[in-house]
Amino acid sequence: MTNPNNPEEKYAHLIKAFLNMMVTGQVSVNFLNAGKLKREMASSIAAFKDEDLDGFAQFFVDSSLHSSAYRTTFFGTVPMSDGGAATKLAEDIDEITGKIAGRFGLADEARPLRTALFKAYLNEVKDGYRLLEELNITP
Repeated sequence: MTNPNNPEEKYAHLIKAFLNMMVTGQVSVNFLNAGKLKREMASSIAAFKDEDLDGFAQFFVDSSLHSSAYRTTFFGTVPMSDGGAATKLAEDIDEITGKIAGRFGLADEARPLRTALFKAYLNEVKDGYRLLEELNITP
């Protein structure tokens, strides 16, 4: 049984769905697997329906920005600066909820998740608006 007071347990199924969206987007799409991948992506996006998106987004952004695993490069040996981690997170959110979802024609379905993630990002990252503008990312 999950503990609703522990965010890691509370949002575990949503983290899994988000990571599945990322993995699905990394698979080479061809006419043989396009339908299957679109169904997988739609299923992952559907996991967020009727969920506390703002709570999940805040947990995800905060966890990512403060995770030593997320904030390292080169096989986990070189730590990133705060700006580097913020840049990576913005690019990941954009890639998964924008580009990948759009590739499957599901950008509109992913829009509430994208909005919640960027809202949390902008609340957490100092100069977040400037950074998104530099990266040419529209939340």
